[in-house]
Amino acid sequence: MSLTIRFLNSVGYEPDLALGEITLDDFVETFDIPLTFWSAARYERQWREGIDRLLKGAARSCLITSMLDPRSEAFGDWWKLYREGDHVLVQNQMLLTEVYGKNFDPDEPYRSIPERLPFNAEGTPISEWCLEFNKIVLL
Repeated sequence: MSLTIRFLNSVGYEPDLALGEITLDDFVETFDIPLTFWSAARYERQWREGIDRLLKGAARSCLITSMLDPRSEAFGDWWKLYREGDHVLVQNQMLLTEVYGKNFDPDEPYRSIPERLPFNAEGTPISEWCLEFNKIVLL
């Protein structure tokens, strides 16, 4: 499988905090998941929905790995997914109010996914992974 995302523990190794893991081919990253704004079940629902959108033909989707109150300055973290032909390009980014404003809707995050940019404002390439679309599966 080229893309997987899961909880390593959804009970929480600290109050209101769990540990998750995303795998993109050979790249594996673990991350803390705050459970104060969203529950473990809410994250898992969004992950299934995010992958299902791609499988049903959406050109853009996302996997949210951290969601806090969107009125906060830094309110989360997501992996943006861009379908381009037989591939999916994946970029990780923090969710910041200065970038997404106060109109970010955690129940409809897909409306906030910007066009894919391969370079930042300074011209530096943005880290991204290229996965084969046919290896993306619904959890």
